[in-house]
Amino acid sequence: MENRFNLYSTIKNKNDYPSGNLPDFNETEIKDMIMNDLNLDNLISVKSKYSFVEFNNILLYAAYFVQTSFQDCIFQKVDFTKSNLNDTSFTSCVFISCSFARVEIMGANIMNCTFKECNFNSIIFSENTISNTQFEITDQSYAVINDNTETDVTWIFE
Repeated sequence: MENRFNLYSTIKNKNDYPSGNLPDFNETEIKDMIMNDLNLDNLISVKSKYSFVEFNNILLYAAYFVQTSFQDCIFQKVDFTKSNLNDTSFTSCVFISCSFARVEIMGANIMNCTFKECNFNSIIFSENTISNTQFEITDQSYAVINDNTETDVTWIFE
């Protein structure tokens, strides 16, 4: 898996390959990895599993993570702008200074997570099941946050 990831990163960083033909991460399992300073815009990841992965300063503009699970992952300065995270599962994840601007998250399961200093500008965040999670949101302008099932959830809007 690591060679495939390195190939994908090299292609994306050089921008010498049409994005429509890039390899995807469908039905893939990624464990124990640290990703730093990558441009993974338009990444497609369907029915994949990420565990103990650290994402640092990653661009995921318009990424498509559907029916994908993240467990014990750390996201620091990740830009998810315009991404689709529907039907995704986040368990024991930490998000620090991440942008969810114009992201769609519907039907997700979010358990034991922390969102610190995250941007929810124009997010669609609905019909999710959330438990034991803290949100510290810096911008929620034009956000649609409704119809979520929440247990032990704290929302702080700055």
